[in-house]
Amino acid sequence: MAKSTDKYGSPIGQRVGCGRVAVPLAVLCLLPAAVTMGQEPEAIEQRIRAGQLPSEAEVLLSPESDGWPLTIEFVETDIRDVATFFSKLTGLNVVVDPEVTGPVNVNFFDVPWDAAFIAILKSHQLGYDVEYNIVRVSSLDRLANEAEDRARLLQQQELASPLETTTIGLSYAQADELARIIETQLSQRGEVMVDVRTNSLIVKDTPQVLGGVAELVAQLDIAAPQVLIESRIVETTKEFTRELGIQWGFRAIADPLHGNTTGLVFPSSFAVEGVNSTAPGSIQASGIGGIPFAVNLPAPNSTSGLALTMGNILDTFRLDVALSAMEEEGRGKVISSPKVTAQNNIQASIESGRRIPVQTLIDNTASITFINANLRLQVTPQITKERTIMLDIIVDKSEPDFGNTVNGIPTIFTRRAETKLLVRDGGTTVIGGIFQMSTVDAERRVPFFHRIPLIGNLFKSKQTKQTNNELLIFITPRILEQ
Repeated sequence: MAKSTDKYGSPIGQRVGCGRVAVPLAVLCLLPAAVTMGQEPEAIEQRIRAGQLPSEAEVLLSPESDGWPLTIEFVETDIRDVATFFSKLTGLNVVVDPEVTGPVNVNFFDVPWDAAFIAILKSHQLGYDVEYNIVRVSSLDRLANEAEDRARLLQQQELASPLETTTIGLSYAQADELARIIETQLSQRGEVMVDVRTNSLIVKDTPQVLGGVAELVAQLDIAAPQVLIESRIVETTKEFTRELGIQWGFRAIADPLHGNTTGLVFPSSFAVEGVNSTAPGSIQASGIGGIPFAVNLPAPNSTSGLALTMGNILDTFRLDVALSAMEEEGRGKVISSPKVTAQNNIQASIESGRRIPVQTLIDNTASITFINANLRLQVTPQITKERTIMLDIIVDKSEPDFGNTVNGIPTIFTRRAETKLLVRDGGTTVIGGIFQMSTVDAERRVPFFHRIPLIGNLFKSKQTKQTNNELLIFITPRILEQ
């Protein structure tokens, strides 16, 4: 008859050994090659006894291990006989407590043997306990009571164990911050103290707990990576101004002196001229012919102009006209590039600018406070497992506006961006942009006359001013290699 084999091709129950030592082939197959390669079975047996490797029963009954397929039927079979069957099938040492009894009626088809074994135990409210290479089957209540007894015994042993004190020096972590984590790992009698001067932890507890604390500290006391954050703030400005103005005046005379009479007894002569004045007898401006301007609406900041004077041969009628114009266009570009280096998950900031003093008077007591008008970069980086960078960032660009003051104190023109974003290492992203466009159309005119069709333009001047302002903020983070 052919022998049954397991899923690894080895005969069921076959063991490989040297002398009295015996280690199942199934265990050797399931253990990682890194812990079994080149080792004799005696060495593996010793490591299993020392708890450095899982035992045979723990390996074969672990959820990660699927037993070989099994097709079997039990009809009114005593559970003790079922346990004996699995013991012979797998080579495990199975012990059944005396109070465990009862028939088994199951029918399995192509089911892993370990799944079938555990299913039978659950159907009878039973469980198992593994100790080295022995599987003990007992009731769930008894196993639970034994687990509680073991926990109480360990607690009593811990309370009776002598305490030791060790000092752990830290290189990178802050002792007071790490102490809060270590406190959660100590026993009831353990305590931890912080030596701020040497940045050290003084831990007092049992030797078993101290070993785990030392390992935890070694994992946490590591150099934090650093990130260089570069911000570029680009501001462009475009201004356009256009002014169109007109000035004109006239004079008409009819009298015998100029050979131009009215032919009337009264009035036998008359004179009419345009005068633009703010006070009696004061003339603001006149044309090149000396005629005062009746309409005096020049371009306020004119850079060019054209004047014209016209009169008849007797100079009984004269007209002076002046046209003025100005057009101006300006472009500007400002680049600010603040940089700051920060540790992982540690906030860093850098700022540059000015502080404006503001004096306040309260109860006849003068006090001075300062208002910041500066460029500020504040950032908290977080490096992810994928080597991308999560940034919690604030960029603030504030400038004093001396063109708008209150009691001699300038107002603050502020542009600010606050956001949280994910950027790859060395990548550049735009975190914000502001575009402002302002247009001002001004018109000076003579009442009523500017509404006259066609000739209404002779009674008004125009001014157009357009300003475009655009602000873009770029961020580039780079992880610094230690």
